Amino acid sequence: MSYLTIAEAKQYLGDVYESAYYDSATMLPDDAVLQQDIDTVNGMINAYVKKAYNFEIVGVESLNILRGIAQRLLLSRAYERYDSSEVPEVVTTNSDEATFRLKEISSGKMLLPDSIQQPKGVGFSYSMRGRTGIFTRDNMAGS
Repeated sequence: MSYLTIAEAKQYLGDVYESAYYDSATMLPDDAVLQQDIDTVNGMINAYVKKAYNFEIVGVESLNILRGIAQRLLLSRAYERYDSSEVPEVVTTNSDEATFRLKEISSGKMLLPDSIQQPKGVGFSYSMRGRTGIFTRDNMAGS
């Protein structure tokens, strides 16, 4: 599932897009490299979300949350691609927060608001049932 299109990514990245994805051979930004970064971010999000949910996320509110996470992670990747020594602190903080939110989603601590399924369980269940019929009215000593 893709949480960002190339057009949305370009709009979100603004001036960073041209600097981070500049191709010296064509002297233009390279959309193929941007798409690779979008795919990487989407894959990372899916890896976390699939730990908690068995289905594709389609709810508008949930998709907006995941789109925001994707934007923050993509901006961080773009700065790292351009010049990792000059990543603004706010970008690093937002990226760390986005990763933290993904960890909360995967652990079930943060639920997606319009999801149609409860998160996956922990994989542990138990059941207690006793034997019935040991003592009967005719046999009080048991079987």
